[in-house]
Amino acid sequence: MRQQRTPGNRKGLNRRDFLKSAVAAGAIGAAAIAAPRILHAANRGDVIRLGVIGCGTEGYVLTTSILKCRKAENVTFRAVCDIWPHHRNYQARMLGKYKQPVSQYVDYGDMLDKEKGNLDAVIVASPDWVHHEHAIACLVAGLDVYCEKEMSNSIDNARKMVQASRRTGRLLQIGHQRRSNPRYRTLQDAIVNRKVCGRLTHVAGNWNRARPLTVTGKAKFDLDAATLRRYGYENMQHLRNWRWYRKYSGGPMADLGSHQVDVLSWIIGGPPRSVMASGGAENYPEMQWWDNIIAVYEWDQFDRGARHTVRGAYDLFSTTSHGGYKEVFMGTEGSATISEDASKGGFHREYSAPISCWEAEMRAQMAVEAEKQLRQDIATGKIPPKKEGRLDFAAFMDGPPSPRRDYPPIPVPLPPKTEHQPHLENFFRAVRGTEKLNCPAEVGFETAVTILKVDQAIKAERKLSLRPEEFKA
Repeated sequence: MRQQRTPGNRKGLNRRDFLKSAVAAGAIGAAAIAAPRILHAANRGDVIRLGVIGCGTEGYVLTTSILKCRKAENVTFRAVCDIWPHHRNYQARMLGKYKQPVSQYVDYGDMLDKEKGNLDAVIVASPDWVHHEHAIACLVAGLDVYCEKEMSNSIDNARKMVQASRRTGRLLQIGHQRRSNPRYRTLQDAIVNRKVCGRLTHVAGNWNRARPLTVTGKAKFDLDAATLRRYGYENMQHLRNWRWYRKYSGGPMADLGSHQVDVLSWIIGGPPRSVMASGGAENYPEMQWWDNIIAVYEWDQFDRGARHTVRGAYDLFSTTSHGGYKEVFMGTEGSATISEDASKGGFHREYSAPISCWEAEMRAQMAVEAEKQLRQDIATGKIPPKKEGRLDFAAFMDGPPSPRRDYPPIPVPLPPKTEHQPHLENFFRAVRGTEKLNCPAEVGFETAVTILKVDQAIKAERKLSLRPEEFKA
């Protein structure tokens, strides 16, 4: 949650004034930019010492994901920070059960001051409106940052984050975790390099749920009114359900759609050139954001030196769960569907498309897997031995006159991980200098602009052109 400064906090005000003047002048302090990255080169085996700002839902999700890989990545927690004791204490107790004792802080400035020299990186999982404040302060303190998306609910503040990362030389990973998901990376390779869809022509995405995310709680855990005002919240409803209000968030489009539109741009190869959208806020009186949105984007894509248009529709509804959440890519020779729900997705090849090398390989692999499953079913008694010949394996290999053209996603033989774990692992390895960030600040900024422009398009009731310079920070 937000850790703002109070008028009486001189130390906090000095830090804020410094940040503002440094960003405006384009020159972060020499001490901040001159500090060597401790964990690079010869020190790659050193432990990465972590702080966490924001112990709410996303902070908990990221923390539990880190706990699953902390030994392999040599990571340890040192401090947690949140204005709400209820969340902060819960996270500290949980970490204590994993033998990760942490210091607790209400104010992030106090954490950065008192933990100086004791931290290498910080996880920022506070509400969107203070991402820039928290991330920039950590970058200036010489720390690498993993910041949850959306970068900010303000394009200007998101731009300041990119500039701060660039000027301090510190890493800033944005939490678009699909970019590190092995299934999504396999799909990206299949579409871009192996041309499983041919030339892309259309894309689509949706994330539908019956009601907006609602956080409730017991009154005994409430913060008092004076504390809420000190940190910028009108009441506990605003603190618990900050995603509902324009002051604190970018709305459902930033909360949900950001993940998926980011994937569309990633696979197409860049941000869109235009957007038009329709949205409404008819269903939940207290919610200030659009609760249902239909957005249409246009991208330029270059294929074999020629430019062509890829059009995409993105739907986000908060009154029905029909369709769930997924992304779809359609082209001249086939289509691909994928979701963070690993049970969904697959490739479909048009019957008119010639069988390519990758398709022959996949059909052969499917035959092997089908036969393996059949042998296992016979061995365990699920299928009587006399039924063994019921599958025609040649049909998978060579194909009948109308061959099967629907395929599951390419198998990724990795141990099960949470959706966030591969992205966090990529961040830790980038801190050590062994990998590059999969979603650095510049990429996250492109997605923030792409998402936040939807609100402008709904209000304008027309198509908005998106100029290339708008995506530059």
